[in-house]
Amino acid sequence: MTEDGELPPDARLIGGRYRLAGRLGAGPTGTVWRARDEQGQGRPVAVKEPLLPGDPATDEESRRIAHRLHHEARAATRVRHPSAVTVYDVVTEAGTPWIVMELVAGESLREVLRRGPLPAAEAARIGLAVLGALRAAHAVGIVHRDVHPANVLLESGTGRVVLTDFGIGDGHAEDAPAGFVAPERAAGPGAGPASDLWSLGALLRAAVGDADPGSLGPLGPLLDRLRADEPAARPGPHEVAAVLGDYLGLGTVEDTDPADAAEPKEPEPTERAGARQAGETMGPRRAGETVGPVGAGETVGSGRAGEAVGPAEGSEPAGPAEPAEPSSRPAAAPFPAPGARRRTPLAALGLLLAKKPGTD
Repeated sequence: MTEDGELPPDARLIGGRYRLAGRLGAGPTGTVWRARDEQGQGRPVAVKEPLLPGDPATDEESRRIAHRLHHEARAATRVRHPSAVTVYDVVTEAGTPWIVMELVAGESLREVLRRGPLPAAEAARIGLAVLGALRAAHAVGIVHRDVHPANVLLESGTGRVVLTDFGIGDGHAEDAPAGFVAPERAAGPGAGPASDLWSLGALLRAAVGDADPGSLGPLGPLLDRLRADEPAARPGPHEVAAVLGDYLGLGTVEDTDPADAAEPKEPEPTERAGARQAGETMGPRRAGETVGPVGAGETVGSGRAGEAVGPAEGSEPAGPAEPAEPSSRPAAAPFPAPGARRRTPLAALGLLLAKKPGTD
């Protein structure tokens, strides 16, 4: 490996398909690699190599964790939303599930916030997009459990907000950055959809910095209520979407029906792309017209217009169907057409690069 993390052209081939090209970064839960899909015209992808506590071939605990990660990664392939990172494939090498994902060109919200807080409107735009991605995950039985600025990416050129790492980290609350873990999750394995909303509130509070709550208008009370100690006291996703949408001048922001997912499409890099995305992440542009979330392949979800797309607030979602054995490989989800690909990505994938508390 060279000093800049690049690998030679004959570097390791994962799953007989994905040729590692360079290391993007490493964190407490694994290493993320840039790779080429040799069965997909050399398209660039990101491949996550989870960090296991031992060898799955000989260690029962490592084998159990590998099985869970495989299960959760397969479930993550069903999340369809413009602001959810696309998981294309899961392949097993030496008992370890490698997770193949969309490679995003941009930087993490954590990097952005190191330069200073955001205007309230930009924080609301990001929050509305993240909320849409969370609801799409909740609709297929996934609780994110790790919403914080390092897992939110802002795509270069388009401003698209991308939430990464859908329940496929190690799941330990102590590894999450301080201040972004809901009380019930910190106290034990009690995470549910409402826990993700608490973390969303913490993320929005971090985004606006120490701004006077009185200067935030309706956002101030919303942030306080999202971070209520009791899950039942937090506003539900419908109310959160309404407040954020109204603040952005989008009017009534309705829910996108995940059952009506459309074919993948690329965001338009125009001056108003950010505001347009904030509206599209949660619902239709015209009455009766459903906006299909970006994603590849099958239609998911069971919600219909006017119905909640996830479990009731504060409850655990129904889990996905029982996975196949870790040794079996699901079919790779199709990639967007070559003409629709974005320009060569930067080494800017926030997935799993969140450091342990106190390491910044």
